[in-house]
Amino acid sequence: MKIWLWVLGAVLAVVLVGLAGVYRWFNPPAPPAQLFFNGTVVTMDPAQPEASAMLVKRGEIVALGEVKVLRQQVSRDVQVIDLEGGTLMPGFIDAHGHFPGEGLSAVAVDANSPPIGDLYSIDTLLERLRLLAQRRPEGPLLAYGFDDTTIGEQRYPTRDELDTVSDSRPVMVMHISGHLGVLNSAGLAAMSIPEEVPDPQGGFYGRDADGRLNGLLAETAFSPVRASMLALSGMDGLRVLNRASHQYLARGITFAQNGLADPASLRALKPALRLGVIPLRLSLWPDAEAETLRGSGALTLPGSDRIHLGPVKLVADGSLQGYTGFLSEPYYTVPEDYPPDYLGFPTLSGADLTEQVTRFHCQDRQVAIHANGDAAITLALDAVAAARQQCPTIRKPPVLIHAQTSTTAQLERMKALEVIPSFFNAHVYYWGDRHRDIFLGPERARRISPLAEAEQLGLRFTLHADSPIVPYQPLLMVWNAVHRETSSGATLGAGQSVNVERALQAVTVDAARQLGVQDRVGQLRVGMLADLVWLDRDPRDNIAQWRDIQVRGTWIGGVRRYPDGVEDPALSAQ
Repeated sequence: MKIWLWVLGAVLAVVLVGLAGVYRWFNPPAPPAQLFFNGTVVTMDPAQPEASAMLVKRGEIVALGEVKVLRQQVSRDVQVIDLEGGTLMPGFIDAHGHFPGEGLSAVAVDANSPPIGDLYSIDTLLERLRLLAQRRPEGPLLAYGFDDTTIGEQRYPTRDELDTVSDSRPVMVMHISGHLGVLNSAGLAAMSIPEEVPDPQGGFYGRDADGRLNGLLAETAFSPVRASMLALSGMDGLRVLNRASHQYLARGITFAQNGLADPASLRALKPALRLGVIPLRLSLWPDAEAETLRGSGALTLPGSDRIHLGPVKLVADGSLQGYTGFLSEPYYTVPEDYPPDYLGFPTLSGADLTEQVTRFHCQDRQVAIHANGDAAITLALDAVAAARQQCPTIRKPPVLIHAQTSTTAQLERMKALEVIPSFFNAHVYYWGDRHRDIFLGPERARRISPLAEAEQLGLRFTLHADSPIVPYQPLLMVWNAVHRETSSGATLGAGQSVNVERALQAVTVDAARQLGVQDRVGQLRVGMLADLVWLDRDPRDNIAQWRDIQVRGTWIGGVRRYPDGVEDPALSAQ
């Protein structure tokens, strides 16, 4: 018996040593000292906007100034980083996204059309799904990024068309908004969705002329399907995490975000979080169910300086480009089977949204509310006002996610309620032409993501890309905030542009403020963490040529994470 106990103890010791080694591999210590020089250090700190050199010790900024002065504060074995005339800035911070969703290309079909991908037809989509089936002989077959308004057929694939890919394996094609998707017959069966299923509140099931399910699911009808189909195996999850991490770091992103995290996705992430496999800092935004479980102790999150508990994410409506965003005036044009006065719809009633916002606000939890259409924005602001009235001493600033069609009166109300708007301004580039011609019409499209008006009112807004809806490319967002250019080259709402300095604040210091971590990251000043991006040129002078600006290095807590010597084919293709 003693021998078996000894053997068991030895095995456990080996396992613990192995896990410690794995953790150390993914979490190397910061160098004792690092000196950055021969470039421009853009601090985003108005008290000292620039410096020519910066000194970091064990991952924390300790001094900024002239290199000769800083060199005297360290021994000769300091790690010296020659910026070669480039620019050092705070790492970019994701104000709202769904990390690691952008890494889905590792296991699924990228069904994006230009300017993101190269899909032009449903036939090509089906062929790519068949090729995926050959590479992946088991499990569901997934495609993401599909946009019905950019392909020749100008429609979604049908259930019957997806059945030609497989009649035995679930197939899911996810709309680029993430709010709608199409299933084949095997997928409907796997999700136990019968032909006679009623539409849920805040969603619907698509049907053909005979009343048969055509495979399309929207909003609350699609949400559980999406969660189930994206429940990846451990190895697939690791592939997705690795791909997304490489993509983010290669763009200078140091703080990612997993918004609207349900209990299953949080549990799936826990092993990677415990081992520190994800090199970025990650803000986790639980959904209402996950937050309720977390508050009761039924769901816990690992502790780490790279793990951040963000606000509770709630959803008031859907997607403008999916016709599920909730507007106060009808869509400019609608599909032929929609009523001409179609407004979209809310995903929660005003009463239900108010109950959720009030409950979490009064628990001293920050809330973030997804709202695209102006009618949904009104519901969200009404809910915030009611929560503030119920618990007036709690001052956690709510966040309004997307805020696409905010009116002047709504921006003024955000200011009065201390709401932080986070604008999905990349819509101007990716969907601006279609907002003008299809979804919103010229007048409403010109003021989509009204940055200039928000700035004039003194609203400290942030910018985001809602990745993987579109790739999170911080410099594209900054450029688009300045130039308001669509993918066709047209200018859309030039009066709502801001200058480059303000746009850079929105993806650094103001994004940190939105997350409540402005005392740790977002600026380069003494006492802050060394989360850094090294660019080959100053974006303040070169943002018009944003595609030419190269990321030379990315550091998180003083540890260089990019480049790391690992080649990722997805990056070389971008």
